[in-house]
Amino acid sequence: MIISKTPLRLNFCGGATDIKDYRETYGGVVLNATINRYAYVFAKERIDNELWLKYSKNEIVKNVEDVENEVWKECLKSTGITKGVELVNLSDIPKGQGLGSSSAFTVGSLNALHALIGKHKSGAELAKESVEIGKKTSKPFGFQDYYAVSHGGLNLIEFGKDEEIIVNPIIIPKLLKRNLSENLLLFDTGVKRDTKDILLSQDIEKNRREEILHKIKETVYLSRDALYASDLRRFGELLHENWEFKKKVIKNVSNSEIDKYYTLAREAGAIGGKICTGTGTGGFLLFYVEPEKQDKVRATLELREIPFELEFGPFGSKIVHVEE
Repeated sequence: MIISKTPLRLNFCGGATDIKDYRETYGGVVLNATINRYAYVFAKERIDNELWLKYSKNEIVKNVEDVENEVWKECLKSTGITKGVELVNLSDIPKGQGLGSSSAFTVGSLNALHALIGKHKSGAELAKESVEIGKKTSKPFGFQDYYAVSHGGLNLIEFGKDEEIIVNPIIIPKLLKRNLSENLLLFDTGVKRDTKDILLSQDIEKNRREEILHKIKETVYLSRDALYASDLRRFGELLHENWEFKKKVIKNVSNSEIDKYYTLAREAGAIGGKICTGTGTGGFLLFYVEPEKQDKVRATLELREIPFELEFGPFGSKIVHVEE
């Protein structure tokens, strides 16, 4: 039996620059970090040649083409395993909360399946293969997320016009990263939305929209520079600037209830923040809050807090158990 463990991730800024029209013209960039919340995939051989799949549903089939879970179907076909395997998926955070669970599911599944047949794949190989599976399963946006969760750590990820991906690790002192981690708070809004309604805004002309996307892109590099300068307060301010820009170009990325919580948190002392856009529900609200204001923010919002830390290594998708 093989068990893979793949981290979830937080996108801090740059997320709107992955929109196809903009990315293919100018290239995009995001700044993100993996956290100590994970997706697990168990893979085990079966002697009866059946495929047993356990996730939010249970499937038992004899032919890989009969698998309903599109991602697992393509992962099985990609690795050449078409019969005689049992797969189980567990996750610390459900899909659809904006933390990259879907990408971690794909990357972790490929990692476990390759390991089951005795192959080791690097983070870059897993990410590249996951991108191809994402195209086949019509996963919208966010193909850079595969690189975030497969590599792990704190990264500035650039994606070019020709889909070239460059993962640039941001190396900062461990104490500074610890302080950053401790100043980030994550809350469950409970707000229900559907990502298909989150679209590029048509209410502003193309040139103005591109101008704002350029500014979003700039906040990524400024945020990186703030980290290198050990200026965490500036990092928090840039989170706020990025969120304000993003609301102008992405239709329905927020709503009155999310805006209410965001305003309350800022009034209580949060410096900046954003919604973690999920594929089906409202996602989580992330805030940068200095220690002396955190209790006030918690008391003001009265939302369920999601405890987490930034990942401090080892990074990326890993095989954590091998049983003969």
